[in-house]
Amino acid sequence: MCDLNAYIVKDGNEELYLENVNTAKTEEGRVFLRNLFGEQKIFEGAIREISLPGHRLILERK
Repeated sequence: MCDLNAYIVKDGNEELYLENVNTAKTEEGRVFLRNLFGEQKIFEGAIREISLPGHRLILERK
């Protein structure tokens, strides 16, 4: 499986935001995330980094 865990960068540290993300879409300064359980979150910011081997999606506020 290629699910990612999404993390937010806060004060130089990474905080878990949403697990098992399988859909990420950016639009007008927001990142729309959905996981394999159907849970959806909207993050005000941008994608900083995606690591498929590490199963990580790093988000940051702009």
